[in-house]
Amino acid sequence: MAKDCRLPKKNQAHVSEVRSVPIDLGELNLSAVVFEANLVGNPREWWIDTGATRHICSDKEMFSTYTPINGRRLFMGNSATSNIVGIGNVVLKMTSGKELTLIDVLHVPDIRKNLVSGSLLVKSGFRLVFESNKFVLTENSHFIGKGYVEKGLFKMNIMTVMRNFESNKITASTYLTECFNLWHVRLGHVNFNTLRRLVNLNLLPKFEIEAKHKCEICVEAKMAKVPFYSVERKTSPLELILSDICDLKFVQTRGGKKYFITFIDDCTRYCYVYLLRSKDEALEAFKLYKNEVENQLSKTIKAIRSDRGGEYGDPFEEFCSEFWHNSSNNCSLFTSIKWHC
Repeated sequence: MAKDCRLPKKNQAHVSEVRSVPIDLGELNLSAVVFEANLVGNPREWWIDTGATRHICSDKEMFSTYTPINGRRLFMGNSATSNIVGIGNVVLKMTSGKELTLIDVLHVPDIRKNLVSGSLLVKSGFRLVFESNKFVLTENSHFIGKGYVEKGLFKMNIMTVMRNFESNKITASTYLTECFNLWHVRLGHVNFNTLRRLVNLNLLPKFEIEAKHKCEICVEAKMAKVPFYSVERKTSPLELILSDICDLKFVQTRGGKKYFITFIDDCTRYCYVYLLRSKDEALEAFKLYKNEVENQLSKTIKAIRSDRGGEYGDPFEEFCSEFWHNSSNNCSLFTSIKWHC
């Protein structure tokens, strides 16, 4: 058994010396990348990797700042290596509206998935909480973004990749971009002129405010509601009857009725409802309604208005023409001849 030992006793004295050799991880470009990262994916998507020691991106166009480098390699968890051709910053716009800037992102064209290092996020003061099939990213109890499991990995919910971002004296590996829109929301959608004054007084970080920018939420909140004008109602019953027909939304009664027609008196708002098997029964329903209300009130219907639906077609108009004539072009309004006398 002694001959099969990988570390003979004569070499065990040096074990403590080997394990105590200091290693500066900050100088190494190591990244524990899961094997799934080598699968083909969308080059614009970003994935959280708790095993990666650096942020990694495959697309040069995503970088807001970029510096080419040579002679550095990336070591992955499956013992494969890839060339690192550049380093720079990438700005991600989260679906929450906040912008997240990744610092010193490695440009590795061979990588198939863009990776965000979970350890670097935590090291920079962010908090990653994994629960069920999603993760939540926060900073000082403020919500930053989230993502969901897809194909065994946690994919970040981002909107677009921001470019042309200039960083000033950045020391952290990840931080939130201070932009005017973010502070506009933080301060309760304050006026942009007030934001400019706060910036000039050095009460807010320096940022530029777009002159033509319009906050969508502010526009919706400040929209004036169109006034509801008063409607002139008839003063006597049966002067005007409002009618319409509707279906029962794929549900029928036990008697096979699929539609209903309404007759509403414009003066009293009293409504009659008749169930119909088909729309062509609308005329028969109106005849029943007409006979009943005219007998009860000892009056005649002077006008009826509808939306010109097919149920108020030729048979309906022929019946009404015996008593009324059509006096409106924008709706079916039949007015009694006696009413004009």
